[in-house]
Amino acid sequence: MKNSAEDLIATSEQAFTGCLLGTAVGDALGLPYEGLSRRRGRRLLGVPDRFRFLFRRGMFSDDTEHTRMVANALLLSVDDPDVFEKTLARQLRYWLASLPAGIGFATLRAILRLWLGMPSSKSGLFSAGNGPAMRSAIIGVWTDDIDQMIELVSRSTKITHTDPKANYGAIAVALAARHAARPIPASSKEYYSQLEVVWGHLLKNS
Repeated sequence: MKNSAEDLIATSEQAFTGCLLGTAVGDALGLPYEGLSRRRGRRLLGVPDRFRFLFRRGMFSDDTEHTRMVANALLLSVDDPDVFEKTLARQLRYWLASLPAGIGFATLRAILRLWLGMPSSKSGLFSAGNGPAMRSAIIGVWTDDIDQMIELVSRSTKITHTDPKANYGAIAVALAARHAARPIPASSKEYYSQLEVVWGHLLKNS
């Protein structure tokens, strides 16, 4: 029996909400381990099975804040990539004004360029940092259109990072989230096969 349109919409909304919550919870669990090797993290803090940031409380980082901004830009853009990019760039500018802690150097310089009037199409730095990958999962959950996903991830990435490796990593995360959000997730073999196709297409057109 096929799912009704209402069922599909409800499933998409649940996946979208779940991705936001999962990002925040995972970020808060993992934040104390940032910069530590797996062995050192376990030796100092134990297994990441509960919040350990301060007095057994958790705290999320800029990764969750950026995911929220991407989600908001997706909702406001109505599938227009130009509106999405401009909305996300504007939110990043306001976010920097709040003096966030732990911001990456490339992201900091890129947003400063935005404040100086540089357009979002030229604000990014040649860096392969993981900032774009940390905010791309929500894009994979948002759309079933693979071409649209690639376009939106690329738009999100180039605002702060222009090294192609940053974009490839962000697309890999978005694609994984896209498959995980489906009622029957793809196997690892299917995921890697599709990722090779997507990366090959990007390399061919770069």
